[in-house]
Amino acid sequence: MQNKYNITDAELQIMQVLWERKECDLNEIIEELNGKTDKNRNTVKTLLRRLILKGSIKSKKINSKGTVYVSQVNKSKFLINQNDIFLKRLYDGSAKNLLLNFIDNRKVSKEELQKLIDILESRSNQ
Repeated sequence: MQNKYNITDAELQIMQVLWERKECDLNEIIEELNGKTDKNRNTVKTLLRRLILKGSIKSKKINSKGTVYVSQVNKSKFLINQNDIFLKRLYDGSAKNLLLNFIDNRKVSKEELQKLIDILESRSNQ
């Protein structure tokens, strides 16, 4: 089985629906994705199968015709995992280098920078 946290961008759209709605059938997922993506029914079914194989979601039969899908990945844990991968891949695991890059390239406003300083100071006092 593949890593259940190894979710592609296309699969992530489905995961976001499941995180928000807890469980959905195929039609509900397609309806929720409508307007956000141009994926057709067969593409969504393929993505659901891949997510099941990874262990990221599970399917549950609710009656003879219906199936619902439920996330097996905690959204917070997924975000932590993705942050770690991002830091390791682009910043050699250093949050400091990430922050310095944003600050150096003026991606952080003075107000945001002050908030970061306040957060860091409050954490150092704990």
